[in-house]
Amino acid sequence: MKKIAYLCLFCASLTVQADVFKCTGKSGKALYQSKPCEAAGQGRQLDIKVDPVKEAQGRVKMEALDQEYNQNKLKQAEQANQQNNPPANNIPQTAIPGMPNN
Repeated sequence: MKKIAYLCLFCASLTVQADVFKCTGKSGKALYQSKPCEAAGQGRQLDIKVDPVKEAQGRVKMEALDQEYNQNKLKQAEQANQQNNPPANNIPQTAIPGMPNN
């Protein structure tokens, strides 16, 4: 199921393109926004390109981190389960008066 989700995100990332505009504010500082600048000639549209190699490397790293996280989460759950439910052979045997010992 996760593979399908990753595949969908990957396909969506190939088709998604966001416009970024660099504008100059009243104070003279650069502002980055998704809408064109209010005053004409005050800014310009930036063309941001994605490097497919870096994107693939990032995706592989993210999948490895996700797998490591899930393994650690499983180990913690197993440890908590063992602490809450110790095996029956580790329960100390005490003699009950009037009962035969096995």
